[in-house]
Amino acid sequence: MSLLKKRTSVKLTASDKRKQARIQKLAATTQNTIKYTSQFQDGLMHIVEDEYSKMWQLGEIDYEVARSDDQENVLASYSEALNVLDKDSRYQLLVINKRLNNSVLDDILMDHLADGYDAYRSEMNHLIAERFETDQKNYKASNYMVLSTQARDTKQAQRQLNTLFQKYEQEFNASDVGLKFDSLDGRQRLEVMSHMLRPQQLFRTTYDDIAVSGLPSKAFISPNRLAFKENYFKINEQYGCVLFIREYPRYLEDRLIKKLTEAGRELIISIHAKPYDMVKARKDIRRKQTMNRKEKAHQQKENFKAGLSDDMIAGTVSEIGQATEALNSEFKDNGQKLFSGIFTVMVVEDSLEQLKDAKESLKDIAQAEDVLLEETYKYQEEALNTILPIGKPYLDVEQNYMRDMTTGNVAIQIPFTNIDLQSPTGQYYGQNQMSQNLITIDRKKDLITPSGLVLGSSGSGKSVAVKWGMVGTLLNPQNKDDKIIIVDPESEYLPIGKAFGASILEISSGTNNHLNILDLPDTSLLDDEDRYIDVIKEKTNLVVSLFESILKDFSDIEASIVDRVTRLTYDKFKEASRVPTLVDWDGVLREQPEEFARELAVKVEPYTTGAQDIFAHETNIDMSSKFIIFNIKNLEERLKPFAMKVILDQIWRQVVANQNKVTTWLYFDELQLNFDTEENAAWFMKLWSRVRKYGAIPTGITQNVATLLEQSAGQKMISNSEFLVLLRQKPVDLEQLQRVIKLSPALLKYVGEKVPQGTGLISAGGVSVPFENPIPEDTRLFELLNTDAK
Repeated sequence: MSLLKKRTSVKLTASDKRKQARIQKLAATTQNTIKYTSQFQDGLMHIVEDEYSKMWQLGEIDYEVARSDDQENVLASYSEALNVLDKDSRYQLLVINKRLNNSVLDDILMDHLADGYDAYRSEMNHLIAERFETDQKNYKASNYMVLSTQARDTKQAQRQLNTLFQKYEQEFNASDVGLKFDSLDGRQRLEVMSHMLRPQQLFRTTYDDIAVSGLPSKAFISPNRLAFKENYFKINEQYGCVLFIREYPRYLEDRLIKKLTEAGRELIISIHAKPYDMVKARKDIRRKQTMNRKEKAHQQKENFKAGLSDDMIAGTVSEIGQATEALNSEFKDNGQKLFSGIFTVMVVEDSLEQLKDAKESLKDIAQAEDVLLEETYKYQEEALNTILPIGKPYLDVEQNYMRDMTTGNVAIQIPFTNIDLQSPTGQYYGQNQMSQNLITIDRKKDLITPSGLVLGSSGSGKSVAVKWGMVGTLLNPQNKDDKIIIVDPESEYLPIGKAFGASILEISSGTNNHLNILDLPDTSLLDDEDRYIDVIKEKTNLVVSLFESILKDFSDIEASIVDRVTRLTYDKFKEASRVPTLVDWDGVLREQPEEFARELAVKVEPYTTGAQDIFAHETNIDMSSKFIIFNIKNLEERLKPFAMKVILDQIWRQVVANQNKVTTWLYFDELQLNFDTEENAAWFMKLWSRVRKYGAIPTGITQNVATLLEQSAGQKMISNSEFLVLLRQKPVDLEQLQRVIKLSPALLKYVGEKVPQGTGLISAGGVSVPFENPIPEDTRLFELLNTDAK
């Protein structure tokens, strides 16, 4: 329905009438300034006469750090998409560069809890706030697209615009560019325009409010005051102007939008492009060429009479000849179309002096790119409407403002630069080395699978990066119910555990801590997929794996005996009130009739009833603590890979029991210990996937990337991890990593063997950014996290 018509069927309450009276006090002239007629709730806009438009918000593409061939692919895809436009349609690109307010910082900073750890929170908050104020760009560019068409009514307009968009989107993403398009409904379009026209006010209007008021939608986005002068306009208490590109260089680089949005100012860029009728355009070009040849022949004739060279042709004639020849080549050889277009920039400041400074600053930026930016003169109202996402360039009233562009000229105005990793609920991980913006990631909410890996060579800063994440989780009030479990083969995390009151569980032959290898999960808590797993069979395989890893000679016959004895042991304890142990298992083994069984009993005796019986007794450790560290440094080296298995098996049981109640963060340092053989790697990968499925967030840490890459399970783990921290890498490791992780040359330089300690790449959800997170040495955090300081 048209919003210009009143809905007489709606009964107004006294409150509605007061609201209507307030709204009607708005100056009608400000509404009339906005040059569209109706904005429908479904997103369709009637501009004027037979013109309609729809609007989409564009997703992000990591363009700047992409490989050169990927950048060319984006530009080619953009060009192909633009070429689907016909002479009855228009294209508008809108870039809104908006200052981030302090609420972004408020979402990151942590409240104090008076729990003894507020000193750490204060240091972390101070560090983050300082970087936000001094280094963060504090601006975010949002990109939008408006498509317009000519139609006889709204139904035809909807069909045509939907078809046009489908063709556009299909061409843009035909080569897997992966650009996301989100269609904006009527309220969302009004909100964008409200921000442009009333930047200091929140937009809370709904279509029910509009219907009740009986006013056009423009009444809800119009500024209170709007005055147009010769070379600027006044919008409420601020001053604004629109600049346009008067002259383009023959070859324009793809940096202009990026440079403008990095100017440290709020601004809006609007690019319009309308295709010519190509049949008519070609005829016009041929006509100009014919006239140009005649003029050239005439000048050559005059030159002959005057005794001058044939090459002495007037510059204008020569330029026209070259330009028409180049256009013909673009049409014929490169499949280009010809557009009538305009590139405009709007800036609004608090005073005329500030506006003057802003204009000069933007002109200087453009000039550095060989582009001439000029102010619009007199046509300020048309310029403002050209900026607004209406879909019509009102500055076309004067051809002085419009320029002929090929498809490539339009496409090179690429709005994509860097992708930042910034989540409103995320934890702070450092700063983007390219944009200087804060990096915040919520592994629980932002990622399909939150499991992650931290990979870096010795001395690259792995442990500091990991500990920073742990401390952030422990200190954040939002994670007060979360649990952290670390498997620590080298006592790397004992200081942080002691600082935060962790239960430190020493797993070695010299302690009384025991983990029962025969413990079983509560099958009633398993999901439908796992409920039918033969847990006894899996436990049998685990026991076989134990003896394979610790015995120098373990035959197939002995494996068969272990299989039988394990099943018999569980069968014997089916009705018992407790779970069997390896001591019970040893008793069943000694009852077997074969000589092989008696020999095996002697071989495994140290691990069942002897000095290495850490997995042979009932589990006696408390797994209920919020923070647990399994310290296996003093365990025999040949037992460490297997200890990892038993610990993970115990952890899985805890994760299953705590599912939907507690998020468990798991950290496995020296991850390569689980990938020494193909069988161990496959086993670890299986349980790694399981704990993740039951709500745990596992993180693996290793300096031996090559060990992981040698196993198919390790390659799969790396390629399937949605959270990766890549620090300094050895060249041989980096070469192998590129087989499973796609990194552009621009990103590879951030993980080379000479990069500073503690810097590298963070990848989340397939987006990779270079990061740094230096911690001041005069802080308690530095003392706690820096391994070298111990």
